[in-house]
Amino acid sequence: MADIKDFKRNQFLVKKEEKEPIKESGSLNSRIARYRIVTFYKICAVLGVIATIALYAYFDWKNTVYTDYVVQQEYAWKRSTEAHSLNLNGTLFTYSKDGMSCTDNHGKVIWNQTYEMQNPMVRTCQNVVAVGDYNGRTIYVSNSEEIMGSIDTTMPIRDFCVAENGVVAVVLDDSKVTVISLYSVSGEELVDFRTTMSKSGYPVALDISDDGGQVAVSYLKAEGGEMSTSVGFYNFLSVGQNYTDNLVAGYGYADAIVPVVEFMNHESAFAVADNRLMFYQGRQKPENIANIMINNQIQSVYYNEKYVGLVFRNMTGESTYSLDIYDALGNKEKTIHFNQEYSEIVFCEEAILIYNEDECSIYDWEGKVKYEGVFKERIECILPLGNIERYILVTNDSIQMIKLQ
Repeated sequence: MADIKDFKRNQFLVKKEEKEPIKESGSLNSRIARYRIVTFYKICAVLGVIATIALYAYFDWKNTVYTDYVVQQEYAWKRSTEAHSLNLNGTLFTYSKDGMSCTDNHGKVIWNQTYEMQNPMVRTCQNVVAVGDYNGRTIYVSNSEEIMGSIDTTMPIRDFCVAENGVVAVVLDDSKVTVISLYSVSGEELVDFRTTMSKSGYPVALDISDDGGQVAVSYLKAEGGEMSTSVGFYNFLSVGQNYTDNLVAGYGYADAIVPVVEFMNHESAFAVADNRLMFYQGRQKPENIANIMINNQIQSVYYNEKYVGLVFRNMTGESTYSLDIYDALGNKEKTIHFNQEYSEIVFCEEAILIYNEDECSIYDWEGKVKYEGVFKERIECILPLGNIERYILVTNDSIQMIKLQ
């Protein structure tokens, strides 16, 4: 009997000992679950506070209007009084009748090239620049890092444009025909096609795509006492080999003059006539996707890879000028009214800059004024730094890094 009682007592103790850990395990799981829930709500609370602060900071930043600027760094540099400077992919490109150079934003010369020209013309594409003389026979091609090469032509230069890879399309003139030739950056003639007034008209504008594969030309033609324009697209890649003279698309515009035709990017192009704005889409065979009729006289045209802006004198009296901005599909994004006289308008990622050598206005992409002010020195050009508060001002003898405040 004792053995049986001891056995039962031992069994009871074993069972009791087996149950106790189960109760402890359940309690532990409950505490872990509660801890996780509490931690979750704490994290949500912290994130909520952070989001509130961030939202407040964002709206505060969006509503900030700057009234002045401070020069944070300044570097000395020199150039001739006849020279002109422009932004070349974040560097400073300077040219004159005697030569050209590229300078970093600390005033250090990256490269320079001497030449002699009477009427230098400058064409850019991304970080590539080409300089040639009207009626001359040499075009110099460089980028923001180095001199890439030069091109010598056999006939006088009338106009030209450059691609991002350094390929140059040139309008050349002789006594009977107009020749449009494509040259590599090393000076090799890649292809040419010839036009006459009786066949196509005279080329008044041209541009080349970033990759050098397409050329757009605006031809002006007089026929029957009336003026008309046609815009032709030439493809020199594999698709264009299936078309006569590589002409893959052409569009005619009666009673119109088209002095501007430009590629915005690989897919998009636009043209501006005296009475309309046209958009084209297509990497191989551009199609005319939009025609916007214009009633007012266009004062200026500005663009980048995303937007096209037309400046008009404002006839309503609300302001001196109005700037209509369109996207690459021809949709009107916004209109900005302003009174300031301008020499340059820049579309950058963070803002729209309207300025001359004495004053500047900055708008965000909602059309709100962020800054209006007078420069402390006469300005040659402005280089955006990717932040709506920070810019580089280029004067006649200094490069200033500024911050709006």
